[in-house]
Amino acid sequence: DIDQVLVANWGGNCISIFTIDGNYVNKVGIAEPGRGHLSYPTSLTVDIYGFILVTEGRLGNNRVSIFNKDGVFICCFGSNGSANGQFSGPCGIALSPNGTVYVSDCDNKRIQIFSSY
Repeated sequence: DIDQVLVANWGGNCISIFTIDGNYVNKVGIAEPGRGHLSYPTSLTVDIYGFILVTEGRLGNNRVSIFNKDGVFICCFGSNGSANGQFSGPCGIALSPNGTVYVSDCDNKRIQIFSSY
């Protein structure tokens, strides 16, 4: 929703959701291992359908996790490493209007581009 603010809560291992007035609403992700586990989220973006894409940084899972607009875990991609599709410290994520995903892979000093997710 455009009336909400989503924040990558690195220390809380979740995405915190607030109203535009700053009131806490809910969170996305769980800190404990299992489906929807987030570990040190560093950035996020939301697509036109409300899907939330979250990068998990160098101290975390080194991947991108995807949640639906209700905060339900859908899937993830990536792992630790330097090969294509692997990350070392993903620290930023963006979407183009056509759905292309750009992930800033900081420790590998590159931007990885994914045509779909």
